[in-house]
Amino acid sequence: MKVSNLPVTSREYKLMLNSDRFGDRVEGAERFFKLIDTLIRKQDGSIEKQTKEERRHTSYLDTPHFALRQNGFSLRLREEANDFQINLKYRGSDRYISAAQDLSASQPGKIKFEEDILPPFVSKFSHSNSVTTATKPRFETIKDVVSLFPGIARLDIDEDTPVKTANNFRVLEVVRKLCKIQFAKTETIKASLSFWYLEDDTDFPLVGEFSFDYDAAENNESDLEKYSLEVVEGAKDFFSAVQNQTGWLDFTTTTKTGFALEVL
Repeated sequence: MKVSNLPVTSREYKLMLNSDRFGDRVEGAERFFKLIDTLIRKQDGSIEKQTKEERRHTSYLDTPHFALRQNGFSLRLREEANDFQINLKYRGSDRYISAAQDLSASQPGKIKFEEDILPPFVSKFSHSNSVTTATKPRFETIKDVVSLFPGIARLDIDEDTPVKTANNFRVLEVVRKLCKIQFAKTETIKASLSFWYLEDDTDFPLVGEFSFDYDAAENNESDLEKYSLEVVEGAKDFFSAVQNQTGWLDFTTTTKTGFALEVL
């Protein structure tokens, strides 16, 4: 069997935040933006401030012994204002193994193949499919998961294995659009802050994340996986510069998914 590759449609840089800095989320975000503004202008980039916030409830599903996680998968449920999004993702260091995963769904979904970049500069490749429904999906056993994502059957997990909310962990997620960044009028880099709360968003956040990303050109097939050198170099230098602001960061956790599935 030959393994084929997929084009990377976007690159996302992720840094976990020191949540103590965001007890007052609005004030913390304002101070963090000023830091970002300074760093971007030092690189001769331009920055456009944003303040819009979005709220949703987020949880992860797995078997009692985390069989999906052990195989490199995560199954995330987002409860939006008017619908539900179930996302199956495989994330790994080997690009070809990630691209080879069968993430097809029995319902219409949105498939993505992205590069996640973690500190200090470590690439992970995320292959995912998101299905949006008007009603909350019911997952009681692996058989229910396979009915929506048939490719999971190859993991050979007993179909009667129970599926439940991982670690009984369901959080309120607040995503704050922070800014848009450009280097030399290239692709726009979109930056945001994301916070998880157990109940009320006026409490201290459990975790926080700063992320920014940019998309590949998609004008035609010949443009697949093409990125401007200015944005690639600018993003890399910016990522390094933010990592030097150690008082703002938490290097003990790699991602929000890792916090939900491994720390608790």
